[in-house]
Amino acid sequence: MSAPNDFSTNVSSSAGIMSKLTTVKLPLWVGLALVILWAVSVAWQGLAQKRLQAKLDTERAAMTAQAEADRQALLATLRERAQNASEASLREFGTALAWAVRGEMIRNNLDQVDQFFTEIVKLPGTERALLAGADGKVKVSTDRRHLGVEASTLVAPEALALPQVTVRSEADGTLLLVVPVMGLNERLGTVFVTRRPADAFAGL
Repeated sequence: MSAPNDFSTNVSSSAGIMSKLTTVKLPLWVGLALVILWAVSVAWQGLAQKRLQAKLDTERAAMTAQAEADRQALLATLRERAQNASEASLREFGTALAWAVRGEMIRNNLDQVDQFFTEIVKLPGTERALLAGADGKVKVSTDRRHLGVEASTLVAPEALALPQVTVRSEADGTLLLVVPVMGLNERLGTVFVTRRPADAFAGL
C-alpha cells in the first residue's frame, strides 16, 4: 500500500503537467491549420445544409405537382361522369318529348308544342328549343326570329337526319339534344333543345 505522502506527490505531479500543457504556446502553423480545419468544417456543414434544403425543396415541389396532377385528373373524371349522367338524362327526356310532340303534330296543334317549349326553356341552363318540320324549316321556336328559317342555318345540317335521340357536344360548349319526331311511315320533324350545363366543379 502506498503511503499518503506518495499520493500527494502524484497529485502534485499531475497538476504540474496540466499547468505546463495550458501554458504551452502552439506553433503558428498548427494554429493556422486548426483555423483552416474549422473553416472547412463550417463550410462543409453549410454546403451540406444547402444540398439538403435543395433536395427537400425539390421533393416538396414534386409532391405538390403530383398532388395537383392527381386533383386535376380526379376533377376530369368527375366532370366526365357528370356529363355522361347529364347526357343520359337528356336522352330519356328527349324520348318522352318525342312522344308528346308527335301527338300534337299529328293533331296539327303546334300551339301546344310552343307551350311545351316555353316551359322547357325555363329549366336551368336551357337556352333554346325549336321544332323543324319535315321540310327543314323552323315551325316552332322560343326565339321568334327563327320562325320560318332553314333549320340548317341554326344547327348542324347532319343533325336534321339523325335517326334517334342524340346528345351532341357543340364547339361552343353547349349540349344539343336532337329529337327525331316520327310518324307511322315518315319523319314529321325534329326537335332541337340547346343547353349550357353549369360546371359543378368550377373554381376547384
